[in-house]
This record gives sequence, structure tokens and C-alpha cells, in this order.
Amino acid sequence: MTFVRDRPAQSTAARRHLPAARAARSLLLIGVLASQLAGPLHAQQTATIAREDEVFFGEIGGPRLGQLSAGVGFAVGPTQRGHTRITLEGWIFRSSLARADRDGHTLAVTRGPVENLRDGPNGKVLARVVKGFLLDEVERRGPWVKVRRTVWVQSAALRNGTRTAQRPVATPVPGPAAAPVVAAAPAPPPPQAAQTAPPPEPADPRRGVVRRRLQLYRAPDSVSVGTLEAGHPVRITARAGGWVRIETQAWVREQEVRPSDAGILTGLSAAELRGAPDEFKGKLLRWTIQYLSIQTADELRPDFAPGQKYILARGPAPEYAFVYIIVPPARLAEVQRLEPLASVQVVARVVSGRSTYLANPILELVELP
Repeated sequence: MTFVRDRPAQSTAARRHLPAARAARSLLLIGVLASQLAGPLHAQQTATIAREDEVFFGEIGGPRLGQLSAGVGFAVGPTQRGHTRITLEGWIFRSSLARADRDGHTLAVTRGPVENLRDGPNGKVLARVVKGFLLDEVERRGPWVKVRRTVWVQSAALRNGTRTAQRPVATPVPGPAAAPVVAAAPAPPPPQAAQTAPPPEPADPRRGVVRRRLQLYRAPDSVSVGTLEAGHPVRITARAGGWVRIETQAWVREQEVRPSDAGILTGLSAAELRGAPDEFKGKLLRWTIQYLSIQTADELRPDFAPGQKYILARGPAPEYAFVYIIVPPARLAEVQRLEPLASVQVVARVVSGRSTYLANPILELVELP
């Protein structure tokens, strides 16, 4: 007779916990494999633009593609040769864009010379981009399009930002324990040192020193009006692309200076108006402009009353920026007699140094020759 040894009987409770233990071990194995394959998610760094009208580039050493507003934060990437890659993301008016399939991008800016990139439809201006700037579409909302593009900016133009929290990763539990695995909570940020050195005092971006003897110009890319010796201190009052308007102190003989027209500013540039729009509001100026045409304002021109007539011009000479000059009804007839592309000297009152969409000066005509 053969005897068979009975296996120890498992309790009902043990049989009930067995599937749960196997499932827990499977989840643990999946979590370990995922963490080994994917690795921890790198935190994303953000930084703030410290200088107004800071230029940016599509690639290091390439042409300037626009300017950034001070105080705006962007996600940043790697740093190379003194430049940092940032991600521009914002909203542009749909009529200012066209479909494009160049260099891996899907949209191009068609309105110039510059167009505003905003933090929302009709929102705050984040940057000004040049005509032809390539972008990628993110979403649409009515007449507005959300776009994105990575560009390069000088690292010295950035202030330190904040780092976003890392995504928690499941931590394996040592030993053969069958308890369910619970994802670890995010680790608290490391405590700051009790005493940290104070950050260095930032240099005043409005003051500088001439590097070498240089030519002075009345406006960007115009004729030279003089020179300035190396080491001479200057004060920066406005920026436009790669140019700055400066003030300096010097002495000349009194007999060499004549009084200017009372109450009328001369020698004021469009770049200076854009750089300090509130400073010159309501003041009179004398400009020589190139007359282009007479226009009628519509609902897409929030700076004008609907149906209001205005001159589309370039100037002041020798600049080539677009300028809008509101025409009072009493002067409409004499403006309509002007020939396109004619050079005209006008006296006008500053309404705004920067229009809403294109950041062009807006004036009101006071006098024609």
C-alpha cells in the first residue's frame, strides 16, 4: 500500500491575499523598469528678461529677429558661447500671419516692419518680431493665433528664474514584501544655506562708456554728424535694434548755438518716441516725412476713431520707420493735394509714441508748409 503525504492546507485568508501580492510585485517590476528606461524628468528652468528691447536671434551669430520686453519670463534651455536658448510663446493677430513651410516651421509673419507677440489676445506685449519671422502654430482663438518658437538671447540679459518641481518616480521596496507599492511624494526643496552672499549690484543699463572713437549719427544708418572720443561717459535714453540714442555732457562756445523754435521739438527720432512714449505725449515736433497715402481707420485700428483719416508716412528723415499722422477735417483738402512719395515738412502733436499693434508713432497734424 502506497501512502501519499498531504500538502499543508492553505488558509482561506492566505489564498485571498495571494493574487494581491502577485499584482503588487508586478507593479513594482514595471515601476523599476520604467524608471531605468525613462530616467528622472529634468526640471525646467525659467528666467526673466532684464533689459528692455533686448534683441534675440534664430541662431547664435545670425541676424536679429526681434526684441524682448523687460520683466517677461521665458522657459530657458542650454547655454552656448554666452547665449541662452529660450522658448517664445504668445499670441499674434491672424491677419499678420501666413502659411509657410520653411526650416521646419509652419507660419511666417507678413506684417512689418515689426509685429507684436502678446501674452494673450490683446494682452501685454512680450516681444516684437520682424517681418518674415518663422513660427509654429499652437492653437487658434477667434482672430488670434497662439504661436511658439525657440530663439537665442545673450545670457547677460537674463535674470535668475525658478525651477519647476520634478515628477515623482515610484521607488522600489527592498525585500520580498508583498505590500502594495505607493508612489513617493515629491521631495521637499533642499533648505537654503543659513547665510548666502548678497548678489552683486547690477550695472545701470542707462549709463556707459565709449569703447573707442566712434561716429555719431542723427538716426540709425543715417549720415554722420560728429565723433566722440574713447572713454567718454554717456547716458543711454533709447534703444532701437542694435542702436542706442545717447546723451553726453560737453562744452561749446555760446555763439555757436542758436535758440530752437519755441515749443517745437526738433531732432527727435522715431526710436526715441517709441523708447519713451509717455515723455513726449502732447508735445509739438517738426519732422520731415515721406508722404505715402491717406488712410481711413477701421475697427482693426484701436488707436483711431472709426472712419478717422490719417496719413501713412515714413520718417522722420533719414529714418524709414512707419508713422501715422491724424488729419483734422479742416486740413484734409490740402493733404489730398500731396503727391505720393513727396518729402514734406510737418508740425505735429504727439498722440502716442507707440501704436497698439505695430509700435509706430501716432501724431496729429498741426501745420503743413
